[in-house]
Amino acid sequence: MTSPSRISHRHLLALCTFLVPLAVLAVLGWSELQRSGAEAQAALAREARQFLHRAAQAIDQQFEQRLPALLAATEAELGEHGPVRATLRLRQAMPQAGLLDLLLLDEQFALVWPTPPPGNLGLPFAREERPRGDGTAAAALQAIDLLLAHGEGEAAKAMLQHLLAQLEAATPQARGGRRPDLDEAELMARFRLATVHRRLGDRDAARTEFEAVVRAATPGSRPGRLDPDAWAVAVLAEAALAELGSVAERIKLLRAIAESRRDFLADGLLSAIARRLAAGIAEAAAERPEVDTLLTEEHQRAQSRAFAGAYDLVLKFGLRLRRMRAVPPEEADPDGDDEQRLVSTLSGRTTLLAVRPATAGERQRLRCTRVGVHLDLETLLAPAIAPLAGDGATFALAIHDETGAPMLPPPAAVPADFVPPGRERHGLTLRAFPANAERIIAEADAAARNRTALMLALFAAAFGGGLWLWRSASREAELAALKIDLVSRVSHELKTPLALIRMYGETLGMGRARDPEQAASFGGIIARESERLTLLIQRILDFSRQQAGTLTYEPTRVDLGALLRTVCDAYTPHLEARGAILVDTLPLGIHVHCDRNAGESAIVNLLENAAKYARDGDSEHEVELELRTEPGYAVVEVRDRGRGIPPDELERVFDSFHRASNAGEVRGAGLGLSLVRHFAEAHGGTVTAHAREGGGTVLRLRLPRAGTDPGGDLPARTDPP
Repeated sequence: MTSPSRISHRHLLALCTFLVPLAVLAVLGWSELQRSGAEAQAALAREARQFLHRAAQAIDQQFEQRLPALLAATEAELGEHGPVRATLRLRQAMPQAGLLDLLLLDEQFALVWPTPPPGNLGLPFAREERPRGDGTAAAALQAIDLLLAHGEGEAAKAMLQHLLAQLEAATPQARGGRRPDLDEAELMARFRLATVHRRLGDRDAARTEFEAVVRAATPGSRPGRLDPDAWAVAVLAEAALAELGSVAERIKLLRAIAESRRDFLADGLLSAIARRLAAGIAEAAAERPEVDTLLTEEHQRAQSRAFAGAYDLVLKFGLRLRRMRAVPPEEADPDGDDEQRLVSTLSGRTTLLAVRPATAGERQRLRCTRVGVHLDLETLLAPAIAPLAGDGATFALAIHDETGAPMLPPPAAVPADFVPPGRERHGLTLRAFPANAERIIAEADAAARNRTALMLALFAAAFGGGLWLWRSASREAELAALKIDLVSRVSHELKTPLALIRMYGETLGMGRARDPEQAASFGGIIARESERLTLLIQRILDFSRQQAGTLTYEPTRVDLGALLRTVCDAYTPHLEARGAILVDTLPLGIHVHCDRNAGESAIVNLLENAAKYARDGDSEHEVELELRTEPGYAVVEVRDRGRGIPPDELERVFDSFHRASNAGEVRGAGLGLSLVRHFAEAHGGTVTAHAREGGGTVLRLRLPRAGTDPGGDLPARTDPP
């Protein structure tokens, strides 16, 4: 009887002598590597905190030096030049401060200047709604617009004069009390008439009508009446009068727009008027420098008003809430003698709004209690950030505002186990990240390799001896276990055919067959199981002869297609019993030189392997058998949709006693594919395993063809399962 293990006590003692010191050294080495890695992480975190401390100091310095200097400079400029010109002058004098706007606020942080841009004002002719009034006036204005669009100036002029006569005759006795809708219709008609006069070349008549529009619609000309459309028409009429007048008149209106005296209109309309007025003044004119200055001031005014809209919607309440949290309402200074700072990100730009108390002169002249200084925070902090972000920097600085919006985003690559240190400064969150994560990791790995090199050298000899002894002992134990397993598997495989032979033999012996036909069927089963038993025994004998080097073959010229059809006819019932449906494509006339019996056995082994390792839960699965030719070779492919073979085991499955790691509970001795490879190599061919696209395995057997086949290959035949 075979012993359960070939590893003796002597082997075990020698193995322990090598493995125990090896295990101790491995544990010590692992501990050393862990400690080294922890030290590297601690050093990296310590350097990150030091870097973050330097960054915070640099940012503090910018806030404590540049911001007070800028606030002091606004006190000197604002009272004398106003917010627009003071902003431009300070931006030119202090370009690195990042000044964007100056705001004038009251004690409740409400805007005194600039007023937020109106949301309902614009060019009245661009709106869908027409001037209010009776239906006749509205229809007439629509007809006039149609005539003007087609260039019918004289006809439009006549209709406008007729319409104005009707509107004036409607209430001639009470011009001051006429209806607002009639006033608006008359105003639009007069503006159109002035435009028609100008287009027809009658400048005097156009000027007269434009002046009438300005007198009728200028804010304040009619107490108790504020018509936004009338204001827009009035400014358009002013612009037309300035274009008809002198350069001085153009500059006068341009200055009024730049100095916020027309801020009751939307900035888009005002900016368009300002650009048109400036375009009418030649580049060589003596007034051109003044015009360019006014255009710059107008652009700054429009920019400040745009920010005023965001301030009124968002930032004003943030300042109020921050002041209430910092100072209780009962302790708050009614004069506003405190400074507030608010960091925010609007439209992708991170800015700082610093609010200081207004000086006595500013209170008196500008009628404000506080002054807001709006700064581009990235520009303000650029001198502090630039030295920290050089090419050789070890760490990268990331900056976020209170809402988490990034002013300076973190680098794209960050070590997965790195927790960046953070610090809060001036409403900003600072974090430090490794600037070159790959380089830091590579340096740490190199240091670890250097530390472990000496340790590896110490136990290299012991490891070699232990490995040799372990391989020797484990190989003996593995062979013993495989032999035991082989006996067990073969015994199990033999039980089934023997049990069937005995059962049907006893049935026939006791005469229990119902009729001769059933007796013949039982006899066939006994014959088939006997043949199966013979094949099993033959496989074991073949393997034994293969291992002993005495397995020989008697090759003859064989029609491989006919051989495969014979195997299919004989083996199909066995496959169906395993739930496999065989689909074959087997053309005749493909000849090879091989041992016929060994060839049948090889094909059976391939089919059995495909049928046996189906996916768990598949009651039926398809196995494809195909024969084709390649230059000089006949190729037999067996394809299945089973559980497949792991990629790293596609070559090893042809080794003796080796079974795939995903074989599970499927019984087998690991001999079939080994015999197939022996058969293929003995006949000058090869057998390979490949993963099938979509799942499963392809087993490919290639055998040299027997010369030139007469007549070539015949059409393939596919037998139904």
